[in-house]
Amino acid sequence: MSNTTRQDSMTIQKLIGIMVLFYLIQTYGCNPGLFGLPLTIYLKDNLGLSPAQLATFSSLIFSPWLVRPIYGMLGDAVSLFGYQFKSYFFICYASTLAVLLGLGIFQVNTYWLLAISLILVNFFIAFSDVLTDKIMVVQGRILNNTARLQAIQWTSLSFGQALLYFVGGWFAQNSNLSMAFIFTAIVPLIGLVATFILLADEKKERNTVPVKNNLKAVWLAVKSRRFLTVIAFIACLQFTLVPTLVNYLVYYYKDALNFDSQFIGILGTFEALSNGIGALMFGIFAFRISRKLLLNLAIGFTAASTIGLLFITNAQSAMLVSVFFGFFSMIAMLGVLEIAARSCPVGVEGATYAILMSVYQLVRQPGPILGGYLYGWGTPVYVLVIISAVFTIFCWLLIPLLKLDQE
Repeated sequence: MSNTTRQDSMTIQKLIGIMVLFYLIQTYGCNPGLFGLPLTIYLKDNLGLSPAQLATFSSLIFSPWLVRPIYGMLGDAVSLFGYQFKSYFFICYASTLAVLLGLGIFQVNTYWLLAISLILVNFFIAFSDVLTDKIMVVQGRILNNTARLQAIQWTSLSFGQALLYFVGGWFAQNSNLSMAFIFTAIVPLIGLVATFILLADEKKERNTVPVKNNLKAVWLAVKSRRFLTVIAFIACLQFTLVPTLVNYLVYYYKDALNFDSQFIGILGTFEALSNGIGALMFGIFAFRISRKLLLNLAIGFTAASTIGLLFITNAQSAMLVSVFFGFFSMIAMLGVLEIAARSCPVGVEGATYAILMSVYQLVRQPGPILGGYLYGWGTPVYVLVIISAVFTIFCWLLIPLLKLDQE
């Protein structure tokens, strides 16, 4: 093995470690976090929030994820204490640890204290996520491994969520919200240790991209037709009036179908496992199957799985639909994100990729809020499901604009 090949191998191994661990930290720390399901049950049962109020609260605390391009531009242009990554990661994880411990110890779980505290937690974790994605784009493009690194990110995130939903369901059923916060505080502590170990050899550097040039490069990327098509694809794929398990769908499962908290957590585990299998399959077969065929199949099956929500009548059907939906929606999303990663301009990878991921988060917010109001006003679930499926189907019209034949 040549020195170059050996060095690349060592680099890839370290990159895999960074992608796996830092994405698990994101998952268990706040997105949705070990406290996610216990928090939803607490807001519903203890604070008496309606479905629409719960959706609004969720959107409020996740708002820091919507402005990630700002973090990306800051990370691209400014080295903190001479380091591009290490100092930022340390501050993010230390601050998250302090907030979570405060929530768990003082146990003052009012609406606004929870909201402000969790906005801070999401801010710090979102910033660390942007830095992780920047590492993926820069190093993945150098090693021609963006597809594999993205698959690793989402595989670790999804398999991590599988255990997370199960543990979250247990906490919601058997413990309390304060204990969930304290247990979650272990996650950023692990992040601090990982920062010192995995980024120990990061060298100090000077700022390399003036802010003015940074903004110009970002603007040139954003206004390109391909970049706008990727944004539209992500928006249509992710917009849904039928939300995740930590939103008003919990009301439907508990009140209409009589599922208990533990089983709702198990449902999340099944969907997350299928997400992970979909990401794993993408990483294995991304270079062997036509990207156009892959996206066409994934869009079709994702739409079919969404419509399958209409046929959930018992535990078995709920599990089956969750598995199919999780698998195919993940493949479709990774297909377009991999194209997006290779479209990011050199020097501003953090900002441009953060724009795409902010769109990913942004379009997920208004749908559940609107759906929560419509559900609260008596709109049948089948109407919400059909509208959501139509948005997914619209992605077929955007595939030709991605110019996959030029890949």
